[in-house]
Amino acid sequence: MQSIPTGYKTTTSGLLIPVHVEEKAMHLDISRLTAYLNHLRMAGKATATIEKYSHAIEQFLLYLGEKALTVLRVREWATEQMEIRAVTTVNNAIAALNGFFRWMGRADCVLSFFRVQEEQYRPEEKSLTLPEYQRMVDVADERIKMILQTFYATGIRVSELRFFTLEAVQAGQVKVNNKGKIRTVFIPPETQKSLLAYAKQAGIESGVLFRNRAGAALSRSFIWREMKRVARAAGIAESKVFPHNLRHLFAIERYKEDHDIEGLRLDMGHSQLATTQRYLKETLRERLERLKKRWGKQPGRGLG
Repeated sequence: MQSIPTGYKTTTSGLLIPVHVEEKAMHLDISRLTAYLNHLRMAGKATATIEKYSHAIEQFLLYLGEKALTVLRVREWATEQMEIRAVTTVNNAIAALNGFFRWMGRADCVLSFFRVQEEQYRPEEKSLTLPEYQRMVDVADERIKMILQTFYATGIRVSELRFFTLEAVQAGQVKVNNKGKIRTVFIPPETQKSLLAYAKQAGIESGVLFRNRAGAALSRSFIWREMKRVARAAGIAESKVFPHNLRHLFAIERYKEDHDIEGLRLDMGHSQLATTQRYLKETLRERLERLKKRWGKQPGRGLG
């Protein structure tokens, strides 16, 4: 018989858990969520992260209702979620709940993530093309136009736009300090020229370039809304338009220039080359078109 490690015990179902974890059922209410969110704020978590976690935990509490928290009920919840939601959505909710459970001392309720089978091709309905991006630029007002062009020219994340100050643009380099990681974003000369002209026209003499009336950096929710609005005006499906899709478009177009994937990895601030490679997936239509061109050069190997 295998011995139980020091500091652990087994439940009636055979689950190995720390000795401090209570086996009895626990009733939850909104006060525990409030306390946990305060804990996250004190720990310095980003506001957007706290809001995301709060939503996921609130939904779980609604599911739980008056029932007590048990391992079995958490697993039942996860099973039901997998029937109605995408795997990545469920895994995001599990990540939020796992932190909540650990904070309460209920490590027995922590779930493993569901495996995500990576898609072979980039979804057509979510892929923004270069002509579509150009149509958006054509109908956007000056501020959103410059934001779109900045995303496309540099491949930055939406959370990194706040580091684009007038001083950084003048230097042609932006020092980004995001989630403890520091990297340098280089601004192409033409984009730098356009951004400086925008700053002059907007009367910006220092500080954050894209700001609200109070002088603070624009929120990601504002940028999302404005991009959706521009998409509608340009006659483009809103499912294709969000800041991170411009990061994908940057990667695809940048790679076409010289096929320097290591340089692209550095430009995008990725630690792993595999992450960069995921941005370069083709759509099924693009793959078929490329095959047709290749087979067309080889007699007897047409598509039929």
